[in-house]
Amino acid sequence: MILVVDIGNSRIKWACLKGPSLEAVGDAVYSPSLVDALHVMCKTQSPEIARVMATNVAGRKFESALASVCADYWKISPEFVTPDKKAHGISCAYSDPSKLGADRWVALIAAHRLDEGVSAVIDAGTTVTLDVVDADGQHLGGLIMAGPDLVYSALHKETSGIGKIDLVPDASSGIQVLGRNTKMAVANGTMLSIASALDRALLAVSAEIQEEPTVYITGGNALILRNWLETRTRYRANLVLEGLAFIVADN
Repeated sequence: MILVVDIGNSRIKWACLKGPSLEAVGDAVYSPSLVDALHVMCKTQSPEIARVMATNVAGRKFESALASVCADYWKISPEFVTPDKKAHGISCAYSDPSKLGADRWVALIAAHRLDEGVSAVIDAGTTVTLDVVDADGQHLGGLIMAGPDLVYSALHKETSGIGKIDLVPDASSGIQVLGRNTKMAVANGTMLSIASALDRALLAVSAEIQEEPTVYITGGNALILRNWLETRTRYRANLVLEGLAFIVADN
């Protein structure tokens, strides 16, 4: 059996592969610690795991932690995906592919396999990223911006009187886009700023390449952000894990 793992900045996601299908999909936040989250994952898996394929954007200590539990539970070492100049049908736009987040790279691989034309990926997690790949598999580049939680954290740290906010799952329209108290003003302003930037970027790209991309959205805040976007999106909760499954199939 093969386990695919996506180590993000605030949580870990995983799934077992049965052919091309994801099974036993799960996730855990790093609370109280990464090691606890990894043990939650390992305890839900078969003792017959023979291979672990992973992405990691959280640093070397996370790689070491995953390697340690894989050795303890299954006597194997995990394989970590790293972006390359060209692999799995994608050519990286970065002059130094190692500087591209592995999760972004793998999500692009999945999007390109799922759609024959131009594809874009929005990953709405701790950060919000946008990447675009053309029909030939050429990565056109991307954007990185602070996610809703980071925006709130910065405002909370540098100002006073905000308090804890709840992100609004349904986009306000008309005059209701304006908050009538500080919490609502911050919540609406946070989501509107992120959504507007993404809409603007996608319009600019579409005008330049004269083709409208299929836009996939994933990540922990994807369903909330999706409702604020004017751009039509396709929600894929496990796009990075799907990309890992494609990589495993290629190998």
